[in-house]
Amino acid sequence: MDARLVELYVQRGRLRERISMQRGELARELAPLAEALHGVDRARALLHRASLWMLAHPGVVAAVGVAVVIWKPRAVWRTAHWGFLAWRNWAQWRTWVRVGLKVF
Repeated sequence: MDARLVELYVQRGRLRERISMQRGELARELAPLAEALHGVDRARALLHRASLWMLAHPGVVAAVGVAVVIWKPRAVWRTAHWGFLAWRNWAQWRTWVRVGLKVF
């Protein structure tokens, strides 16, 4: 075999070994992040199942909504007011960011 070809194969082996070590190190360093992301995945799955249930039972959802409005109207009003303020601030922030980014 050509000496240059042998040298390339040796270099390739070293690179593969280094890549393997880096992958192992990366896996060890990202283990806590994997646990957190697993929790996020579980929460998303739970929300998805809840949304499917609500779509399958709209009468129950409407009845609960009416009951909450009747029993706790002040809490509903406060929550709606807070939600409106949050939405308005979000819209203002988005506009500010868009205008600010166009300046640069």
